[in-house]
Amino acid sequence: MAENPADDLTLEIKPWQKGDQLLAMITSNEVNMSATPITNAFMLYNKGIDIQLVNVAVWGMLYVLSPEDSVQSVADLKGKQVSVTGQGGIHDLVFRHLLIQNGVDPDKDLEIIYLDLPEASAKLATGELKYAVLNEPNSSMATLNARKGGVELKRVLDLQEEWQKVTGQEKARIPQAGFVVLNSEQLGKNAVAKFQERFSAAAEWVNNNPAEAGPIVEKHFEWMKAPAVEQSLQYARLNPEWAADCQEEIEAFFTELSKTAPPEALGGKLPDAEFYFQP
Repeated sequence: MAENPADDLTLEIKPWQKGDQLLAMITSNEVNMSATPITNAFMLYNKGIDIQLVNVAVWGMLYVLSPEDSVQSVADLKGKQVSVTGQGGIHDLVFRHLLIQNGVDPDKDLEIIYLDLPEASAKLATGELKYAVLNEPNSSMATLNARKGGVELKRVLDLQEEWQKVTGQEKARIPQAGFVVLNSEQLGKNAVAKFQERFSAAAEWVNNNPAEAGPIVEKHFEWMKAPAVEQSLQYARLNPEWAADCQEEIEAFFTELSKTAPPEALGGKLPDAEFYFQP
């Protein structure tokens, strides 16, 4: 979208890397729209901030990476040390839920350590760390970096597949992240609809042209290296859908997650229907 600007939709990209940076950009009205984990969107909405969820852009792109192949189920993580990013965030909540639902006590049966994504990737590459929960493109970045040092990492667990097992729903998906609009009445429905239309078309192009997409992503987000982006797209589940069309699926996911997640992690409650932008 940035490389092919539309006459009727001006786009300025403002990268963010940490949650507090994202929060500051939203609460100060620095942006009109923002990519965000769905959990963040819940919390902001429940705090009274005027945002609505426009789409779910990516679904369930969380993996347990390891140089070892002894882990073939969540229960096999007993006794292991596993790195997770963002205590209390979506990675942590999903991983803990899956452990508990598989009879593994996350506070007693294994050791969870909290490292940011670059640090976890680096420690996997050196062999200092054996297991980590990573998203995309970080799992691909870790895989390529480790390979340079002669370490071959594997995606030993796909957490979306594990989610399907614990829920008994073979098509269940993890609505991981999407775009929110701030002050939608001010921006206007037409602009949001155009954004979603362009975004969906761009996502389809990216999925079909990973080699060409990699350098473009690196140009705008320098920490995302082109080879890793190219590799990651086959695992990223980039499939944007209007949030209003998958409200039931989103609510089912978070209802399940709330069985183990503390209420405050989801903003205290499921948002009402006004949370979902109506195209």
